Amino acid sequence: MEWIIIILIVLLLLILISCIKIVPQAQAYVVERLGAYQGTWSVGLHIKVPCLDRVARRVN
Repeated sequence: MEWIIIILIVLLLLILISCIKIVPQAQAYVVERLGAYQGTWSVGLHIKVPCLDRVARRVN
């Protein structure tokens, strides 16, 4: 039973870490939510919604 809890915690941490995106200098990310344009991220730290948002393009 304990190993199930450990696996769930590890999976949750992996999902949370994958939601954090850092946009490098001189680039922009185009973000889509469920296939529709959501916005353009400029330089900096951004957090995306898991399983809904995706980075569609990386623009120089």
